[in-house]
Amino acid sequence: MKLAILSDIHGNEQALRAVLEDISKINVTHIAVLGDISYRGAKPKQCLDLVRELDAKVIKGNADEWIVRGVKSGEVPEKALSMMQTEQAWAKSKLTDEDLNYLNSLPETLEIPLTNKTQLFACHATPTSLFDIVSDQAGKEQFAQFSQANERADFYVYGHIHLPFLRSFSGKKIINTGSVGLPFDGDPRASYLIFDRFGDDIQLQFRRVKYDIDQACADLDDENYPENARDLIKGIYRSAMKP
Repeated sequence: MKLAILSDIHGNEQALRAVLEDISKINVTHIAVLGDISYRGAKPKQCLDLVRELDAKVIKGNADEWIVRGVKSGEVPEKALSMMQTEQAWAKSKLTDEDLNYLNSLPETLEIPLTNKTQLFACHATPTSLFDIVSDQAGKEQFAQFSQANERADFYVYGHIHLPFLRSFSGKKIINTGSVGLPFDGDPRASYLIFDRFGDDIQLQFRRVKYDIDQACADLDDENYPENARDLIKGIYRSAMKP
């Protein structure tokens, strides 16, 4: 078994296609997607279609929730609210009712057996919220909510913060995938995870994949992405830093 875990694609078709090409080269047998598929990038429909074409387990992220029902006051900094609502309306207009129903009906957590004795538990942000933030510097008390949600698991994986990391706590491991489409760790390459099983042994690899950032920026122009957000997204693509 070789499992690829992707998260936070954010409508970046160039990054997603590069990751899928990398996956095809390394004999991946299973794929999971931890949400935030379409919102905040030039190609919401194309990215959703690519994900749905995969034989993958998919769960919901906060951006998938947003694209369906909108961005509410209090969920983002007030100075960003109008811009993000404009982006949401633009992205929603690119999706069909059936696409929106698909996103709305996605589950919020995922369990995957890695071996007969080893289990993985995944969510987008936390086991009980699509929006709460658990940082890479969080303490054991914050990580405990993952093990409390699923005591059987040995590995806990989430996305949302766009920062790949691995931490050990209480004999378990908590891992962030980083982001396919909008990395925030200073490395502009797309980020995802591989779990590789060798008998009862599990090996974990963080994968980084170069993609055509110039074309991703051009996609924002070609698709008439909302102008008030276009330069912001281009800046994130190039710097891989949270704005």
